Formats: sequence, C-alpha cells, structure tokens
Amino acid sequence: MENYEWMKLYQDAVLETNSDALPFRIAAAQNAIGERVIRVAVDDAERRAIVTTLNALTVLRRERCPATKSAHN
Repeated sequence: MENYEWMKLYQDAVLETNSDALPFRIAAAQNAIGERVIRVAVDDAERRAIVTTLNALTVLRRERCPATKSAHN
C-alpha cells in the first residue's frame, strides 16, 4: 500500500506525547481521512486501512485524551 498523507498524520497522533496537543493530532488525521474519501475513490485495501485507523483513533482519544477520559468515568 502507498503511504498516504493521512497515514503520516495518524502516526503523528500515535506518537504524540503532549496530552494537550493529542486531540488536535487526532482531529487532523480524521480530517485528512475524510478529505481523502471525499476526493478520491479509494480501493478496498485502503478502505480497510481507513476503517482500522479510524477505530484506532477512537480508542486513542478515549484512552489518552484527558477530557474524554473524565467524561467516561
């Protein structure tokens, strides 16, 4: 699979250590994926990667974003 811009943004979110910056990294990755899906007909392999990535971003937000954590407790 090619390296798409959204993949880099996802990696940036996963590697982010600043909890204040993390929500912005997650949003940037989600927005890039949304733009990609809107503008380009993605193939099945990329579509599966996108679904997996969006699920991972949801877990990342739930587990590592302070505001989200307190809302679920």
